[in-house]
Amino acid sequence: MNSVERLVYYTDKLEVEAESIIPNKRPPPGWPSRGEIHIKNLEIKYGLDSPLILKGISLDIMAAEKIGIVGRTAMSFFRFIEATSGSIVIDDVDISTIGLKDLRSNITIIPQDAVLFNGTISDLKLWNTLRRVQLINNSNPTSEKKEPEESNAIHSFSDQKNNNQEAIMLDSPVKENGSNFSQGQQQLITMARALVRDPKLIIMDEATASIDFKTDHLIQATIREEFKNSTVITIAHRLRTVMDYDKILVMGMYFFKETF
Repeated sequence: MNSVERLVYYTDKLEVEAESIIPNKRPPPGWPSRGEIHIKNLEIKYGLDSPLILKGISLDIMAAEKIGIVGRTAMSFFRFIEATSGSIVIDDVDISTIGLKDLRSNITIIPQDAVLFNGTISDLKLWNTLRRVQLINNSNPTSEKKEPEESNAIHSFSDQKNNNQEAIMLDSPVKENGSNFSQGQQQLITMARALVRDPKLIIMDEATASIDFKTDHLIQATIREEFKNSTVITIAHRLRTVMDYDKILVMGMYFFKETF
């Protein structure tokens, strides 16, 4: 088999993502409006010839519940890998029946690595959410000259990667990938961005895996207060991150093992 034949062979085996939008299968406006999830007999594998990585998962998540999960699950909600069988129904919509854009644009995810783009911290609504996630100390959003003690200083975090401390104003620059902020600060900005959307369903995929315990505690306090009317699913690696959640689910390699 020459190089061209090998390229054609492997290209034929690549999975093609589902349609972005399916006109006759669009979720209703404002979906999801409650954040109620029903998973039934869900099975997933990485490839046609691969073993199952999730087998026979069934569970019900009520609106506004806080669920801590240990195991592989985030990919299921965003259909990065399509289910082999079974279903995930969010607010009466089977997510396998709608387009990927309709699905992914309506569910809020806070990933392990925050994604920030070049620009500024702007918009008064976003400014208010920065205060709500305890990222700024007071309410003045302008960059007018003030005495140092009156400035809107960002909280500092002693994470391992960066000890930067900057004051956030509405016109504060955000460098590429948020490099002028520490990892903890980036995560809180990401949470503020999520709050702006006022989502009913939030997936936190190892969102606190790379930050210190102090910042993790701050983020969990923010979740309890600011996301109390939202369903929150947190894929976690620390017990303390999810220990006060409504339910903790432990996922085995091939099957759902335990609920406690």
